[in-house]
Amino acid sequence: MKFRFRLDPVLEHRARIEQERAGEHARALADQLAAQRMFDGIATKRDELRARLVREHAQFDAEALRSTYLHLDYLDRALVAARQRVDACIAQTERARQKLVDAAKERKVLETLKERRHEAFRHEAALADQRELDDQNARAFERAHPFEGLPS
Repeated sequence: MKFRFRLDPVLEHRARIEQERAGEHARALADQLAAQRMFDGIATKRDELRARLVREHAQFDAEALRSTYLHLDYLDRALVAARQRVDACIAQTERARQKLVDAAKERKVLETLKERRHEAFRHEAALADQRELDDQNARAFERAHPFEGLPS
């Protein structure tokens, strides 16, 4: 007799859900990394422009100073927006990670149940095999010693 787990379709469905959640988590993580790279790029530009402004301040005319300060102000605002985007992506990644963990737990519960039922099946099969062997041995003994079991 072959082991058949009645909940295999449910287990397969939960495995598919887990794969989907893993994909969602991967996409959220990729978005988070892209947002972080954007934030880092803006921060680098701002830091480089500030360093240049400090180094070359005396060489700038009034219009260059005004436009540089305006651009630094713009970069500061862009940095705030980029930080908010990174924070939102981090939150989304965490939600996706939690969904993935939940899906993995649900799948693992069924896998554990399947393993336990398979172990019980193997145990029952071993007992049935042992009973069959015992019956065969008893019949063989009866054939070899037909009168030993009878009362005198």
